[in-house]
Amino acid sequence: MRKVERIDPVTVDTLRLRDALASALSGGPAVALTALPHEKVGENVALLIETGGSTGAPKIVALSASALRASARLSNQTLGVTKGDHWSLSLPLNHIAGVNQLLRSIDNNSEPLEQGAEFISVVPTQLYRALRERGEQFELLANAKKVLIGGAAVPAQLLQEAASAGIPLVTSYGMTEMCGGCIYDGRALPGVEVKFIDGKTVALKGPMQAEGYFDDDYGTSTSFVDGWFITSDEGELSSDGKLVVHGRSDDVIISGGEKLSPNRVADLLRENFPTSEILVMGVPDKEWGESLRVIMTISNDHHGPMLPQIRELVAQGISKVAAPRSLLLLSELPVKANGKIDHQFLANAKATEEI
Repeated sequence: MRKVERIDPVTVDTLRLRDALASALSGGPAVALTALPHEKVGENVALLIETGGSTGAPKIVALSASALRASARLSNQTLGVTKGDHWSLSLPLNHIAGVNQLLRSIDNNSEPLEQGAEFISVVPTQLYRALRERGEQFELLANAKKVLIGGAAVPAQLLQEAASAGIPLVTSYGMTEMCGGCIYDGRALPGVEVKFIDGKTVALKGPMQAEGYFDDDYGTSTSFVDGWFITSDEGELSSDGKLVVHGRSDDVIISGGEKLSPNRVADLLRENFPTSEILVMGVPDKEWGESLRVIMTISNDHHGPMLPQIRELVAQGISKVAAPRSLLLLSELPVKANGKIDHQFLANAKATEEI
């Protein structure tokens, strides 16, 4: 068994965590970035960290030193990180994407930087705000060698806008169970394999795969099968061999007996409102069981109702039954400590307009 050191990722000094991770990679105490009722863990475990928990209670993922090293090394090699380059400290440390900033710095024997790093990790909301504000953060992104974006699906409009602005963006797909991103711009990192369960559910295998879930034999046995990690996403390979992720397999709500896709509605609305951040989700509805809610960012000078216009667009572009029944307008989307959208807050907030 191996000793474990519990570290609060919210209050810890960044370099203190980096040193603890470096020690864990070399056989020292495992790092637990979560509450843990144990003083020791399995010998192979170097890091215990929670999943994002965007669709339910977070799970604790157990990652080995070899998995962490492989993830950092392959990421640096693929992105072209060389001696003298630095990773940013742009993401919180309670999420695997934030920890990866430190792990890649350890691999490259460099110091992570608050400002001026050549390699930067962001989530879509950060990119959106940088493009709108065109301030210091925009300059940092535009001057970077590579900007790695992940943590959520990136709307095509946002990718196009970033490209036009000269931001050297690389999309990342992965999850905590695979030490974060293991697919860059649709292509697997070296040693990573992709297959599809039942022709659509994405499954991944690679040297950065987790040992499993801590103290959760059932979750481990159902998600890690025959050497593969079974994701909750559906996808396919494009004609040029790139992985195209269509969204979560559970991205469907049933409203009045009809199956509706929030992502499909969101994609349609983004085409019509390209300057707004848009999210569509299911919320409880007394009459229909569930109904679609649109969350949209707006400028301070907005006036007048928008829900009738949105419903008409969706009715014409998809179907009448898919027309959202509530709208929440905000100046910006709320995010949790890990940088992801706070879905629970959005579901419980009072709608700006509803029918």
